[in-house]
Amino acid sequence: MRKLVVNMEDLKNLVIDDGENVWVDPRVYTDEKIFEMEMERIYHRSWVYVAHESELSNVGDFKVSRVGKYLVLITRGNDGRIHGFINKCTHRGNILCRVYKGNTKFFKCIYHGWTFDNRGKLVGIPDRKGFPQDYDISSLNLKEIKIEIYKGFIFASINPYKSLEEHLGDAKAFIDYITDIHPEGIEVKGPVRYAYTGNWKLVLENTVDVYHFPTLHASVAMLATYINNRSPTTTANAAKTESPYNKAGYLRGGHFFFILDKENVRTQLPLVTSIEQLQKILGTSKGKFRWRCTLHAAIIPNLIILDYDESVPTIRVVNPIRPDLTHMETYIFLPKNISAEIRRKLLRAYEEFSGPVGMGSADDNEVMISVTHASKFDKPQINLTKGRYRESDQSKELEEGGIKFEGASNALDDTYIRGFYKWWLRYMVEDYV
Repeated sequence: MRKLVVNMEDLKNLVIDDGENVWVDPRVYTDEKIFEMEMERIYHRSWVYVAHESELSNVGDFKVSRVGKYLVLITRGNDGRIHGFINKCTHRGNILCRVYKGNTKFFKCIYHGWTFDNRGKLVGIPDRKGFPQDYDISSLNLKEIKIEIYKGFIFASINPYKSLEEHLGDAKAFIDYITDIHPEGIEVKGPVRYAYTGNWKLVLENTVDVYHFPTLHASVAMLATYINNRSPTTTANAAKTESPYNKAGYLRGGHFFFILDKENVRTQLPLVTSIEQLQKILGTSKGKFRWRCTLHAAIIPNLIILDYDESVPTIRVVNPIRPDLTHMETYIFLPKNISAEIRRKLLRAYEEFSGPVGMGSADDNEVMISVTHASKFDKPQINLTKGRYRESDQSKELEEGGIKFEGASNALDDTYIRGFYKWWLRYMVEDYV
């Protein structure tokens, strides 16, 4: 019979560094109490990505999203501002907005007809006389949540203990690298929505895992030329070279990433025309870095960014439901001024690779489900030792690119996962991180 995690001492023993090996208890993927703590201590106290401004470009636009256990409603109000609310009628608690996205001035509850405007104000109550004339109806406005925006990326928080700026920290560099190189802006299209019966952390870990490409995605490699001119085997082989631009690592706060040398990975489409263009926008050093590298980044707790050149430019949003159930949303992001032909090619590639029947995602989902199921057994523990001897807190190339990191090594190593679980444990056992 499995032992449940019941106290802080149990939590501290979930991640063990014995000086030679790093071990993680498989209960991190299956334990109900761990999951409840993750929601309260990570999802509800930090900043969760919920939308991009391009999805809410017009007054009245709205979108339904999640922040941990909470269903939330994100709107662009009649005042032109972005607002966030708990998606719940303040009368009897019914889900208010039952449509995923759209445009409206008002939200009317299907239960008793209470009506709210797109700024959350209660503007209509059938039989208003049931309340005293001097009753403060504004106390029944929608429950507002905190909203902050960084370069078009909209984040929400239920009970933040730090600002978005502090939460993102050095991970801002990865958002900068996909937004700043297109001064005209980017737009986000989608989503493809699906679920897998596995733990939420696995998709974050898997997205930055280059090591699995040639094995798990062998069948995709055979067709990749026809999909997006990219072979997973080619990508993994690129990481095996001695190029100092092949790195995986982690940042303060537990965010993690990989970069790959584009000299060993064929450029997909001409979304960036020249190194001179990049250096003009980013400066000499960062422009050189951006021209040389492609990147993936996982921004804790739920945002995944896949770069232009290594794959289809994608945003993945991770929404945990249970320890063994995760809802996913995947979007494509595009520079606003690209040609119709490049847009068409990217959209087709996105459709064929992403989502529950996409050739890449289907492989990943199978393994994430399998790992979660096997984690119901106590032994063996998960080993995250690979590459430890070559982990370093210094890299001329990453420093050249303005990436402030805590640890990095070869892109085929477990370094980034070790860093994530170091910070995960701090979030779980410390009051303020």
